[in-house]
Amino acid sequence: MTGGTALVWANSEFGYGNFGDQRRTKRAVKIAADLVGSVGSSISTTCGNSGAQAVSRFFSCDQVTEESTLNCHRMRSIERCKDVGGRILAIQDTTALDFSSHKGLAGLGPTSTGNGANGVLMHSVLLVDEQKVPLGVLGLRLWCRDIDQYGQRSQRKLRSTMEKESSKWLWGLRQVNDHLCSLDKEIVVVGDRESDLYDLFAAPRSKNVHLLVRMCQDRLVETDADTEQTHLLSAIGKGDMLGTYDLDVESQNRTARMEVRSCRVWLRPPKARKPVDPNLPCIWIVEVTEVDPPENVERLHWILLSTLEASNLELARYVIGCYSSRWAIEEFHKTLKSGCRVERLQFETLPRLFPAIAMMCVVAQQVMFLTKYARIAGDAPASKVSTEEERDTALMWVLEYKYATYDLVSVRDYVRAIGFIGGFHGRKCDGEPGVKSVWQGIRDLNRLVAGRRMRPFAPKKTAAVNAIKD
Repeated sequence: MTGGTALVWANSEFGYGNFGDQRRTKRAVKIAADLVGSVGSSISTTCGNSGAQAVSRFFSCDQVTEESTLNCHRMRSIERCKDVGGRILAIQDTTALDFSSHKGLAGLGPTSTGNGANGVLMHSVLLVDEQKVPLGVLGLRLWCRDIDQYGQRSQRKLRSTMEKESSKWLWGLRQVNDHLCSLDKEIVVVGDRESDLYDLFAAPRSKNVHLLVRMCQDRLVETDADTEQTHLLSAIGKGDMLGTYDLDVESQNRTARMEVRSCRVWLRPPKARKPVDPNLPCIWIVEVTEVDPPENVERLHWILLSTLEASNLELARYVIGCYSSRWAIEEFHKTLKSGCRVERLQFETLPRLFPAIAMMCVVAQQVMFLTKYARIAGDAPASKVSTEEERDTALMWVLEYKYATYDLVSVRDYVRAIGFIGGFHGRKCDGEPGVKSVWQGIRDLNRLVAGRRMRPFAPKKTAAVNAIKD
């Protein structure tokens, strides 16, 4: 994305933001366009010296916060959800941003990523469709741990959920309830093992909002067959065998035979807590286990908890497929850190840093969107995601350095060309370009376009040069 394409995208995602002044809104659009056009480059490199000063002044304004930065993008994301068929997946997760090298940045806290590591914790809610194409960042929560309160894990059972960092999972659910409940669509909130909380399942939610997490704790439950208390693992061990299916494990280049069980249970509250609602949360347990794995290969095994029905093999496989989409937020974090290099941001205070992180998150999801969109809607015309200048430049590079003949017509052709520029080899076994080659290709294509725009010039003849020649 360069020039006009980047500016159109940035105006769509930030052009209606409320930053207290229309000039700041225009500045936000310009900054976002520069960042998405040179993914991974520093702000001073992207915007130039004078531009870097304008960036510093922009993020130092009181009206520029992570919420105001994300607000317009959130509205556009909700609009995109309306045009999607099927359910919307709201994937939430936490990652640590390491700023230990920025000694002048006050207010950082420990991150548990290494000895002496200090930084910012970020909990985000990423929206994707059922085909794993990103739709936008719904919510972003940034905070730093208080070093005086760090290391209270041994006292976690004495504190309520809202007093602990675990409240972030309830915060993510509230974001979905507040912004997506009015949609005429079903939303599935997906989380990893850390989100296996009784309070999450017991929390109020809209009728069109479902939960899906991976089991972490063997909780007390009640089953259909027995109203007496039993444990979750015991219940699923007695659950119905729904059948088997084959799973392609691309990372290990093999096919695994998977066995699926499911059962319906009602969650009992923890022993030290009385149920607020007499109606216990009802969930389905789905266990998927690999049958006869090869020697020296770890058996694949997941136990998922969901409010989605899983009474037969088809429904259970749908639940498993939804959870497999959780990897999208891991790719999002990788793109944010390795691609956008968010941890290299240089700001003196946290109020300046946080909105910059929010803008980088929007840029990262756009890079992911371009990568995934080419796989799902690759036959769409390339003009939908690029300008004629970008296509001509990418085509010239591919014809010169990669293939003697190449036709650039569709979105798939254009994204593959970007991937080639970014280091993608294009062999039969390589599939389609990944996020890394796409972000590198976008950055390098931007430089190629800028080089084409420069006109050849002759150096001015000075008096001294003329005297020497004479």
